[in-house]
Amino acid sequence: MLSFDLDSLVSATALSRSLGKYLAKCKEKPLLILRNNEVEGVLLSAEAYRELLESYELVQDIRLARETFEQPTDNPEDKDVFEIMREVEEQGRVQR
Repeated sequence: MLSFDLDSLVSATALSRSLGKYLAKCKEKPLLILRNNEVEGVLLSAEAYRELLESYELVQDIRLARETFEQPTDNPEDKDVFEIMREVEEQGRVQR
């Protein structure tokens, strides 16, 4: 779990004035960007962002696999597993 301390907070004004400094800092840990004392965004390193995306995609793949294998096993149309997975994925898109 991520934890944020006062060193993780940066105002939007300070960020715009010293972008290079904060780009270097975000390689160590994510920074919360404040505007009017409200968190407006997060500054992540490219590596942290890539890892976050990979984790999200893995969770989505696991969800899709779970949905696929929870489907009834009766297959009167003799579809292969890839056809079934595509149909389940399409159903998920329609329900959203």
